Amino acid sequence: MNILIVTPFYKQDKNIASVRWTNLSARLSKKHNIIVVTQPFDDMDMNVSISKEDNILVARVNQKTGYEKLAVKHFNGATGNDWQTGDMNTNSAPNDTFIRRLKNKVMFASMKRKSKQYASYIVKNVIPKNTKIDVVISSACPFIEMLFGYELKKKLKCKWISDFRDLPFMEDNSDVTHRERNIMEKCLFHSDAVTVVALIMKKLMCKFIEIDENKIHLITNGFSTKESRETSKKDDNILHITHTGSLYGGRRRADLLFSALKKIKEKNSDYKFVLDCAGGNNSTIIDTAKKYGCIDMVKDYGFLSREDALSLQTSSDCLLLMAEPYALPAKLYEYILNKKPIICITVGDEDYSESTDLMNKLNLGIAVEERNWNNDVDRLTDYLISQNELKTNGKKLIYNPNKEEIAKYDHDYLAQKVEDIVYSLIN
Repeated sequence: MNILIVTPFYKQDKNIASVRWTNLSARLSKKHNIIVVTQPFDDMDMNVSISKEDNILVARVNQKTGYEKLAVKHFNGATGNDWQTGDMNTNSAPNDTFIRRLKNKVMFASMKRKSKQYASYIVKNVIPKNTKIDVVISSACPFIEMLFGYELKKKLKCKWISDFRDLPFMEDNSDVTHRERNIMEKCLFHSDAVTVVALIMKKLMCKFIEIDENKIHLITNGFSTKESRETSKKDDNILHITHTGSLYGGRRRADLLFSALKKIKEKNSDYKFVLDCAGGNNSTIIDTAKKYGCIDMVKDYGFLSREDALSLQTSSDCLLLMAEPYALPAKLYEYILNKKPIICITVGDEDYSESTDLMNKLNLGIAVEERNWNNDVDRLTDYLISQNELKTNGKKLIYNPNKEEIAKYDHDYLAQKVEDIVYSLIN
């Protein structure tokens, strides 16, 4: 089959979520003719390059609209987003002004025009002559990728899979994206299949867009088990818990962890813990540590390069993941490669956490939730004491992952799922 994949990230970002189609494309290319259209390594570069990379025809064509280039250059705007949706650090509601609405209107008009031009360019200049594309896969975010897929489906008269790593709207007042939702409703009903990385995304799509749930398929983020890292540990009597990645004020908190550490500290000062954290907005952790009298347990490394952050992970004893009920952090899949116990904390009072469900299914460590505060603080306290005692006595920490289930998140397995969807559409 001839498969055209339109994705903003191909080989230029090592983030677990961003390498998704890099790895899936490589595996699909073993049996199918794959063409990838992506952005240049420097996403402000207007030059076009088309070449073979590992048996895949790769075209690097700038996808930014004039509006987006203006936003990035002059207003520090995030590409594809409204400039004034709200404050991510405080989770505040947006200032819904006339100017903001006008900017949104201009942005989406620019996107729709760009998507038609982009699709025409790809058909004319990228796809080899006499090559009939069977399926086009467009992967968002940014949101404009969906518009590209819709226009390509019309021009190529082929099947279209619209893939989402994130949704342009969430149940959260920092995202006011009614125009995006409106365009999604018009476009997605013309898609032949939709793929999402988390079950909660399927739930939200069905709720907000009323799309047929049978059209939506789960193709999660994943990893290559061949990339498992060489791990080490610090030779001391301290249990090192590591968190890497950016935090958002009010949305990912570590109160449960520090409440447990405070109880342990008051009960037995012989137990030693350190939380090594690296990434953006670590003040969230620091402020929480101060609140519980545990600031002496925190070591802030600030923002590290990806290589240094991975090195910090591999030298830890346990890894800390902070999640929201309506999200499944891609960081979880990155952590799995370290083969270390994971402490997952879900913030909020919703009655279901997909992160907790996956943690338990794969048996990766312990998953606790704020909504079960009293019970889960006690569970986490006992867990930390047990792990600390094992390390102090020179024994292996408790970690018995379900390897059979983990294998289902390997890119080889996920590529097969994509192929099955493609065959079901063609046949």
